[in-house]
Amino acid sequence: MPVNITFRSKLIGDVHTFCRNSKLSILSDQLNLVELIVLLSRYQEEGVDLSPRVYITSDVQAMTRMLPGGEQYKLGGSSADQKGIKQALKKCAPLATGDWMIYIADAGNKIEYGVFKGESNPISVSIDSILLSSDNDFHTVRVSQLAKDCVETHSSHGDRHYIFLNHRDEDSPPPLQYLESLVEAITSKVPAEYLEALKSYLNKLLYDALRQSHGCLIVVSANDKVPALLSNDGVILENAINFSELVAEVASKSIDSAQLDSKGTLLKGMLNSDGIIVFNQYAQLLGFNCFVKTASTDDVVGGARKRAFTTLADDVGNTLHAAFIQSQDGWSEFKGA
Repeated sequence: MPVNITFRSKLIGDVHTFCRNSKLSILSDQLNLVELIVLLSRYQEEGVDLSPRVYITSDVQAMTRMLPGGEQYKLGGSSADQKGIKQALKKCAPLATGDWMIYIADAGNKIEYGVFKGESNPISVSIDSILLSSDNDFHTVRVSQLAKDCVETHSSHGDRHYIFLNHRDEDSPPPLQYLESLVEAITSKVPAEYLEALKSYLNKLLYDALRQSHGCLIVVSANDKVPALLSNDGVILENAINFSELVAEVASKSIDSAQLDSKGTLLKGMLNSDGIIVFNQYAQLLGFNCFVKTASTDDVVGGARKRAFTTLADDVGNTLHAAFIQSQDGWSEFKGA
């Protein structure tokens, strides 16, 4: 007789401790978390890929009150089981774009679900640093897709798991593992006054942009200009976009935050273009759609983007300060000086 082999049985055992530590009654049945993980790993509605962030909480009113300028819209309620979780995603996922996220409020044998958001100011403190703090009087778990077949679970009790629903080795690094390293490289020569606000902004911007990207290459120049190995081709901006200056002006209320948002939208568009994006260490965006000549080498496994990254990585410490690649399936590599 044939035997079915699935990820589900292994996942049930692996998330047991996470569920127990969460202190959420809906997760006393591990199958509820497993159902959410499997659904989010490749979630679609009407053939469109969606990757909403889902927050399960013991007190949605307290959670929303913690967020400056927070808003919340209840969309329905259901049973606290797999059927209810499916229903919550079905109703909420198409709305959970941009700053909006899904909440599932745990109320014993039933749930309330809807969407919520925090402050729209682009340099505000990150949502997770507030909601996943162990100092809160309520319990929260975030479940979100980092890349196809990779889901992250993170609780306010400090537990954090990366779940791979594919063939990758157990010691594989998670997608976007090098995001903070990239931001550190981009801001490595920025003055200290607004540095933390700038890092917070770039982390949020690049996190959202890279999850929507179909693969990209980003380099950080070791000087103020686009390196010679890239400058013969591509779009070099006549006036660099100075994110450090923009964040400082928003923080000091010299300009409206919409001006910073609009520049972030440009960067997201560049990340969906072919070629290489170029920053310097002062968080200035110098150019995009740049290319580098590569040598065909037999020891590099991958396509043109991977070969380009190998060439760029070899130049780190010379004209480049750092190089970053994200593949089409969401996995990344980084090399810094």
